[in-house]
Amino acid sequence: MGGRRRRRKIIVRPKRTIPKIFVCPNCGAQTVNVKRMGDRYVVICGTCGLREEFEEHPRWTAVDYYNAFVDHFLEGKIKPPEAEQGGGAETTAEGEAEPGEAGEGGAEEEGEGHEGP
Repeated sequence: MGGRRRRRKIIVRPKRTIPKIFVCPNCGAQTVNVKRMGDRYVVICGTCGLREEFEEHPRWTAVDYYNAFVDHFLEGKIKPPEAEQGGGAETTAEGEAEPGEAGEGGAEEEGEGHEGP
C-alpha cells in the first residue's frame, strides 16, 4: 500500500580551482604566467612581454604575485616594453601625418583662390 521510494538526484558541482593563467593589465590578453625561478617568482605576459620579479613570500600563492604585479603596473612602477622603446615610433607617426596635413592645406588654398576672382 505504500508508494515507491523516489531516488533523490545528487547534483555534483565541480570544485573551483585557482587559475594559473591571468589577464594582462597592459594588453588585455589572457597570457600572464607566474613562474618560480629559484628563490624568486617571475610574472610575465606572453604577448606583450611585460614582466616583474618578486622575492619569495612564505604564504603567497600565484594569485598574490599576480595581484602585486597588477598593483605595480597601475601605480606606474612597471612600464610596458613598448613605451620604453616607442619614442622613435611616435616620431615616425607624426612625421607621416604632417605631409598629409600640408597637402590638404594646399588644396584649400587653391579652392579659395578660385572663389575670390
